[in-house]
Amino acid sequence: MVDPLAKALADPSVSADARQKLQHVQDVLHADPQAQLISLFFEGEEPRAAVAFGDFDGADLIVVVLHGIDTDLAAFPAWAEIAQDLCADTIRASLLRGGSARIATVAWFCYDSGTHLSALATKHATVGAARLAGDLVRMRHRHPSARIAVLAYSYSSTLFGELVLLDGAGPVSMAFSIASAGMTRMAADAVAAGISAREFSFCATEASTDATAPLGRLGAHPVDPRDIEGAIVYSSDGGPIPGSGGKQGEATDGHASRTEVDDRGVRHRGYFDRRAQAYLFAVERLGRLAARRPKL
Repeated sequence: MVDPLAKALADPSVSADARQKLQHVQDVLHADPQAQLISLFFEGEEPRAAVAFGDFDGADLIVVVLHGIDTDLAAFPAWAEIAQDLCADTIRASLLRGGSARIATVAWFCYDSGTHLSALATKHATVGAARLAGDLVRMRHRHPSARIAVLAYSYSSTLFGELVLLDGAGPVSMAFSIASAGMTRMAADAVAAGISAREFSFCATEASTDATAPLGRLGAHPVDPRDIEGAIVYSSDGGPIPGSGGKQGEATDGHASRTEVDDRGVRHRGYFDRRAQAYLFAVERLGRLAARRPKL
């Protein structure tokens, strides 16, 4: 069987920029024996990929992690680490509830997330949603009994709204909107209808110090997912994690996905920091989902 990644890396027509991005994917795969490349293709000269971590072949729960704007495979190592941490922490949360350890996460880098300018429109989100819909169908076909959850960060929460509007969220049991760039009114109505019909549970959060997410809602997708009827709204400002037995989470400072240190040496905790309230809430909910017994 031909290794598509090795084939792409050996192709002399691949640009140096694309080759470096593909090398990031290869480095992650080599460093983690359980990691699997589940998708690789080119959109023009730009490579796109999705990599699974954990027990993807036997998964009872698959968590798809989506990135925001200005992000491509150049940032893959950092997002791979997020997905790996999330997999390990969700396994622990599930086992504490007597649930499954057969959990996988997927770092999904299969769409052009655009720029700050294009993020005011829905084009990139709609194209990405159509692509994700196809991938979710394939996951459901491969894992007919697995539950599937989606973690959508920043502009990818706009993508999730378009996914629901396109009727592509059928395989999804649980979704998270984190620091949303907003949804169109039609998409928000579709999400509300999905919640009401108990097709999926939907959780939404945003830190009070996040000045970037609201800017995304100044364009064609003005609805804050926290305002959608039926949404489970949770805090990113620090405090207790419901259902965790008293565990406390730290506040997210700003809009970043990961913790960053600025030029003055000040740390700004990101949404996916392992001590962040936003992250720990998601882990707790996902652990609960993985421990839930299937209906007979």
